[in-house]
Amino acid sequence: MTLTRREFIKHSGIAAGALVVTSAAPLPAWAEEKGGKILTAGRWGAMNVEVKDGKIVSSTGALAKTIPNSLQSTAADQVHTTARIQHPMVRKSYLDNPLQPTKGRGEDTYVQVSWEQALKLIHEQHDRIRKANGPSAIFAGSYGWRSSGVLHKAQTLLQRYMNLAGGYSGHSGDYSTGAAQVIMPHVVGSVEVYEQQTSWPLILENSQVVVLWGMNPLNTLKIAWSSTDEQGLEYFHQLKKSGKPVIAIDPIRSETIEFFGDNAT
Repeated sequence: MTLTRREFIKHSGIAAGALVVTSAAPLPAWAEEKGGKILTAGRWGAMNVEVKDGKIVSSTGALAKTIPNSLQSTAADQVHTTARIQHPMVRKSYLDNPLQPTKGRGEDTYVQVSWEQALKLIHEQHDRIRKANGPSAIFAGSYGWRSSGVLHKAQTLLQRYMNLAGGYSGHSGDYSTGAAQVIMPHVVGSVEVYEQQTSWPLILENSQVVVLWGMNPLNTLKIAWSSTDEQGLEYFHQLKKSGKPVIAIDPIRSETIEFFGDNAT
């Protein structure tokens, strides 16, 4: 099944509304049968995921496109890879003596424990540190990538919990823009780094030359902060068709430079 971008957005809205009444509604047939094709999305865009006997066997892009997104075929590998940690694991020396482990980080072996034991260990240390040093001793960062959506945002959930427990030390900004989110409002009056930029149709219509400075959009546009609509890659396809010269300032010959071929210098 291939969807247009408009159809995907329409069906996404219906699905989001359905989540509100999920507890009162019967499960979809594909969930009960543990098989069939499921329309879903990740950071790398909308996908049709094929499921057999409750396991993902394949995934393909759901939106029509001119530039394939290789990440959309990796769902089965990501979910079922043997590299995933399937059980709570604790350093052996920490398990023997949480207050004074005999071996340093990176020098110890790991022991599998139950979820109940893992949660008990976390609670005991959290309670000890908070009582001894106060909320400022608890860093609730947990920064990093995760599943799309707010519910699955580990940092948000951790900070909600730590607020209920009495507070924590947090941080400002992110890896992508560093301190710019804090500084730019004082310099230009807005956060700037995440403001609306010039639209692609205007760039295609008015630019004579396009300069790519230390960037590889044919790679990075395969993903998005929430879920990509894949329009960025399509506009790069249009840029290539236009024949406009592209200047790439980059220490490596990236996928993007290869994509533009003779048009890139």
